[in-house]
Amino acid sequence: MEIPYRSRSTLKEIIFVRHAESQANLDGVWNGRTDGPLSSHGEESLDALGKRLSDWEYDVVVSSPLERAQKTARSFSTDFQIDEDFTEIDLGRWEGMKREEIRAKHGDELDEAISSRTAPMGGTGESLAEAGRRALTAVDRLAESLGEDRKAVVVTHGGFLQAVLHRHMAGRDHRAHAFTSNTAITRVVWQYGRPRLASFNDTGHFGPRSHLVEANLAEGNPVLALIRHGRTRANVEMRWQGRGDWDLDDLGRRQAKALGDWYGQASIVYSSPLKRASSTAGYMAVNGVVAVDDLKEVSMGNWEGLTTAEIAERWPKELETIFREGVDLRRGETGESWGELTSRVSNAVRGLKHAADEPTIVVAHGGAIRAYISSLTMTSDTHAESLFTPANTSVSHVAITERGPEILDYAVATHLESLE
Repeated sequence: MEIPYRSRSTLKEIIFVRHAESQANLDGVWNGRTDGPLSSHGEESLDALGKRLSDWEYDVVVSSPLERAQKTARSFSTDFQIDEDFTEIDLGRWEGMKREEIRAKHGDELDEAISSRTAPMGGTGESLAEAGRRALTAVDRLAESLGEDRKAVVVTHGGFLQAVLHRHMAGRDHRAHAFTSNTAITRVVWQYGRPRLASFNDTGHFGPRSHLVEANLAEGNPVLALIRHGRTRANVEMRWQGRGDWDLDDLGRRQAKALGDWYGQASIVYSSPLKRASSTAGYMAVNGVVAVDDLKEVSMGNWEGLTTAEIAERWPKELETIFREGVDLRRGETGESWGELTSRVSNAVRGLKHAADEPTIVVAHGGAIRAYISSLTMTSDTHAESLFTPANTSVSHVAITERGPEILDYAVATHLESLE
């Protein structure tokens, strides 16, 4: 059986899991290093998480020493290591206080701690910069200890994950992404010696639309569901498709059907006009598919349809300049630069009409989706390599809020895990 969710390349991977809801989470209390029990809902949620992760393959499990993390780890593993470096941020004298209380009594101090990242939280705790260094040092140390094609699961905390995510999706003047949900899965893979975010805030074990999606819709915020097309033969052959009009292969059609069965159909569905996208969109649409030309994949120019090996043989200097030196050249000499792709797709997305009470479906391509998501962050990466290409038929949700777009999740593909 082919397992379409897993990458065919040899990549080391860390699968982060935020602990289940604690009583402090339910009460709105900042617990930090303070230990405490799970809420009744948190206890109940462990069943769905445990069942899901019991089918995953991994080589080691690591947990924060705090009981809310250890109890979450026990839902899917009886053999895990404790590592102090994966514990929550130290909040100093703000431990045990509610955000509203902290804001009322220490508002200026809180603003300083967040904006400067160097002032200690709660006067005596860690600064965000210190917590970030601790978190990334722990993550990189664990990654270094893993061999190629090996995976670790880390059960940790929301504040810790903020530091991890800051490396991949830092915001400009506010956080670009939602706070990680309880029991959410976030995956980071290492490719070419660097970490890349493969998925974020995946709560697919509870259903296709997270509580964040439902909450934003209830508040009147439009929500985009950005979906990559199903698999094509070019994906299998590692060809750079670009504007090449490849249709879905047999597995791609089964992926698209599984997506439609899992996620459901929608009244407003936009798609790139390329066959692989429009065919996928057809499984999602109640009222037909609206083709949007500017949702097409990046133009690869002379590289269209060639494999990576063929391109490397004929254009080694161009590949080196783009992917090692970070110079944003037009692909295949006559194609688009990454900046041109980002501008085109971002403008197209901004021009879409939104559904009122359900996500607006947008079916596009791996590069196009990565470019748009990256454009919402402070990344200085010229080709969005901080993000891993989303899996075929995976879903990424973005809410359009008063402060601007907010990334709710990235590359969720729960429907593929049981596909045979």
